[in-house]
Amino acid sequence: MTKDKEIWERFKAGDKNALSFVYFQYFNSMFQYGIKFRDDAEFVKDCIHDVFVKLIQAGERLSSTDNIRFYLFRALKNKIYKEIYKDKKEEAQMAHLEFTARFALEEEPEDEAGPKERALVRALKNLSDRQREIIYLRYECGMEYEEICGIMNLKNDSARKLVFRAIKALKDNIEDPIQFPILMILKFS
Repeated sequence: MTKDKEIWERFKAGDKNALSFVYFQYFNSMFQYGIKFRDDAEFVKDCIHDVFVKLIQAGERLSSTDNIRFYLFRALKNKIYKEIYKDKKEEAQMAHLEFTARFALEEEPEDEAGPKERALVRALKNLSDRQREIIYLRYECGMEYEEICGIMNLKNDSARKLVFRAIKALKDNIEDPIQFPILMILKFS
């Protein structure tokens, strides 16, 4: 039995140590993911709190998982959707939740960034919300394609294609992509 599966089973059974472990192990990554959708720390913390309350209440009725982070990210994204769009019932409205990820490179003062960094920041800003989200999940969070498909509600191989298109868009928006070796090797990693 994998470590995540074992901890999750204990969590489902009401083990307080497992609950504490899951909460403290994943709160920060959940917060970092949630804040990408809505830049409101209190809102995101409330959503995380609500996710855990719902999980605790469900207890043994929770489905099993061998990947707790995936399970929690998906639950958080669904909760954020519901909170933002609770007055709007249409599914199409939910599909337009903006992912406003700011990559660390974008946070640096422009006068401290070199020409390469400024070019990459401009290219990142040209990505669509979905491309930014998939780059964040794949390379910042290190998620597998199957997990990304589950979180972003994509079908089978769509995550690979979206990553490929995002990297291609980065390359297309940089005058000389050869200066960025990482963009040259990133394909379907």
